[in-house]
Amino acid sequence: MSFTRKKRMRPSGYWRYVIGVYKNLFLAFYFNWTVIFTAPLSSLAFIFIYPVISYLLFAFEICLKIFMDYGGGTELSKRISLDYGCNFGVINWGAPHLLLSEKSSNLIQSTLDALGQHQPDTSKEPIDEHRHRTFDISIAQTMTILSSLVYERFDEKVTEAHNVALDFKKKNKGKRSSITAEQVEAEMKKLIWDSERPIRKIARGYGLQFAGVTELKSLGGPFCGLFWSMDPDKPFIVVAFKGTTPTNYSEFLVDATLQRTDARSYLFGSAHEGFYDSLFPSQIDDEDAKDPYYAIQCAVKSKARQLQESSNDPNRPIPVWITGHSLGAAMGTLLFARWLKCPEDIGTHCIIRDAYVIGLPAVGDNDFASIFASYSNAPLGRTSTLWRIINKSDIISRIPPGYNNMTIGHYVPQTDFFNYSHVGHAVQITHTMLDPNPLWIYPSTHQTNLKVDVIVSDTDVPKNRKRQLEEKRISNLPFAPMIEKYPWWIQPWIKRVVNPIPILESFYPFFLRDHIPIHYFEGLERARAYYKTRDMCQNH
Repeated sequence: MSFTRKKRMRPSGYWRYVIGVYKNLFLAFYFNWTVIFTAPLSSLAFIFIYPVISYLLFAFEICLKIFMDYGGGTELSKRISLDYGCNFGVINWGAPHLLLSEKSSNLIQSTLDALGQHQPDTSKEPIDEHRHRTFDISIAQTMTILSSLVYERFDEKVTEAHNVALDFKKKNKGKRSSITAEQVEAEMKKLIWDSERPIRKIARGYGLQFAGVTELKSLGGPFCGLFWSMDPDKPFIVVAFKGTTPTNYSEFLVDATLQRTDARSYLFGSAHEGFYDSLFPSQIDDEDAKDPYYAIQCAVKSKARQLQESSNDPNRPIPVWITGHSLGAAMGTLLFARWLKCPEDIGTHCIIRDAYVIGLPAVGDNDFASIFASYSNAPLGRTSTLWRIINKSDIISRIPPGYNNMTIGHYVPQTDFFNYSHVGHAVQITHTMLDPNPLWIYPSTHQTNLKVDVIVSDTDVPKNRKRQLEEKRISNLPFAPMIEKYPWWIQPWIKRVVNPIPILESFYPFFLRDHIPIHYFEGLERARAYYKTRDMCQNH
């Protein structure tokens, strides 16, 4: 017999966020009112930033609702995506070639061997005064593509599945339902499966399989899935988290929940409440009866067992990698932290490899970063590394604002607004005109200063001449958008432009434009060419 909490009436969406923000604001001053004098900068941030963000989010919700529902925004985004963006979402519609080109497919296929390799033997490290770790540009580019691909599910199908569940609950409450819970569950699973069809189709072209694992905390929110290789010689699993969709308001609320929460139940220190509560929810309602981390753990262990049984070496643990972009990078970091702390969760079937996270915001306080670094060094020969890739001026990689300093962090109060610190090893993609070296690699504040070897592991894959000709043929096809399908107020402009997407993206501030996955990929491509040339010169 199982017992669940009695359902309570709880506010949802924006108002739940507001209550949490002002509760945190009240408690911060109620239990430590002297902070006004001892930490005036932090106090001002609490007093002004929290209310400003809550008001901005309220305005954003109203504007988004009006534009999408009454201003034709939903139909406009669908038409632009269909006509100009290969039916991709806002994140990828400006660069569909990132997911569809032969170049991307060849890159991933040539990197599969590297992903399937077992953990490196640290006993064979060079004899010098440093421990060595390896940053693989080919794997970083592969993870950038996969973290972009997980955005491409049909959100309408997810919403439909959510509505099916709500409709059943309403009818069942009134004893008017003619279908069973099993039928509803089967219909929801089919809708969720259909929503992931674009991801599975593209992944197959890379030589990978895909399956969604869980909607983190609620349907329509953050999302996680598994990519895996069926190569019996070198199987592996990649856990990929979806980032923030610009038109998904609930995900913005997750991002904006800046207050920290005690993370010691699963992790350590204090973590960003929005990120932590999405992966390790502390309150499970009847409406959102989900345990995301447990679902991910079970899915990874189950898939690893399957891969072991079909592999040529059934006793060999399956390498597990982690990736994600933006919000997905934050979720991936928390998952990586959990498996650093407790690798037994995925048992003897798996071995945790590296996390390549793209555009990662800070996820925890000074204690979180310090203990994260401690687990990274326990045992000393542990090679699992979190690579925090930062593209040029990407603002998301630099928020929430924090001291990010070991000395200051030792003295700063736990509740200080700016008590945020980054984790892992930073891989900074530099500006072309400012630095001839495309990558600047350095440890985060608490991390050990390891010697990082940069490699390019992909091998040359024979070019598919047939596919090249097909891509060229499709790109040269005449195209005339269905103007009448667009909202009336934008039809004159659509008639005058060749492609509206580059024009729209030109209005993005440079610090947000640098956050888009394609710009990460291009920066890594520059690094790939640089290090390949360097290796060729050294060999000669």
